[in-house]
Amino acid sequence: MTQVSNTAPEHRRTRELREEREPGVGAYVPLEQGRLFAHLLAGGAAEKRFGHSRLDIKASVEAARADVLVEQLVAPIQAGTQWPLQFVLSLPRLGRINALVHREQSSWAIELDAEDDATNRWLRGVRQQCQERCTQALGQPVRFYLPGDRS
Repeated sequence: MTQVSNTAPEHRRTRELREEREPGVGAYVPLEQGRLFAHLLAGGAAEKRFGHSRLDIKASVEAARADVLVEQLVAPIQAGTQWPLQFVLSLPRLGRINALVHREQSSWAIELDAEDDATNRWLRGVRQQCQERCTQALGQPVRFYLPGDRS
C-alpha cells in the first residue's frame, strides 16, 4: 500500500516566480532608443555594427516629425467647409502650433506660429519638404507662412 502525505505539496507561489524574472524582459523598446543606447554603450562602435549614425537617426526622427505635421495639417483642411480655417496642432516634443489656413486662387496659404521659438526655427528648416508633401496630399499648391514672413 502506498503512503500519502497529509501535508500539501510544496509549490512555489506565482508571486515568487514573478519576482525572480528580470524587470523589463519582454518589454518593447523603440528601435531608435535601442540604437542610441547601443551607441552610447559602445562609445561610437555601434555605428559600424548597426549601420546607422546619430545623424541618420536624427534625420529619420526629423522626417517622422515632418510627416506628423503634414498629417495633422491635411486632415482638417480636407474636412474644412468654412474659410479661413483656424486650429491648433499639438506635436510631440514640439508643442503647440497655431495654424490659419486661407484659400487663395487655386492654392492654399497656411500660416503657422508655434508657441516655442525653437519649434518656429524647426518649422523654417522643414518648410520646403512639408509644403511639397501638403501639395501632393491636397492636389493644389501650398505655401507656408511663418512668423516674420508677412509684414
